[in-house]
Amino acid sequence: MNGGRAALILTALALAPAPALAQADQDNTVDARIRASADAAESYQGPLDGSWTLVTVTGQRLYAFELVDKPGGQSPLEGVWRDLRRPSTPGDIGMIDTLTRGAQSLILGFTATSGAPPVTVELKSDAAGFWSGELKEGGADTQVQMRRG
Repeated sequence: MNGGRAALILTALALAPAPALAQADQDNTVDARIRASADAAESYQGPLDGSWTLVTVTGQRLYAFELVDKPGGQSPLEGVWRDLRRPSTPGDIGMIDTLTRGAQSLILGFTATSGAPPVTVELKSDAAGFWSGELKEGGADTQVQMRRG
């Protein structure tokens, strides 16, 4: 092979797209960086920060909560609720009126229906961080669990 042809082949190889394996490695590196950034951002929030779903012990979804727990987990909690049993309409979402955090307890209070008594959710956390307790709504007490997401 002459020098001109070898230079042409080397130039073509240099300009050719990277093999799929090299692209997959780049994608994995980018994905890992994105995950690390998300984890770092989440580490600046308190342990209750984020989306939660209140379900019955049989798994029926009752309420969705979005909680704001500032860094350190010692600031007052803030949050909103949505009734998952009703169609998405005005009035099926609102601010949580009271959020009381204890060492391993959480009490939420809000008014789901205008003029009705407040809804109360009293939860306890076990060593694994699993939340369970009781929903008091409309004169009925229901055993519930609160799950991430």
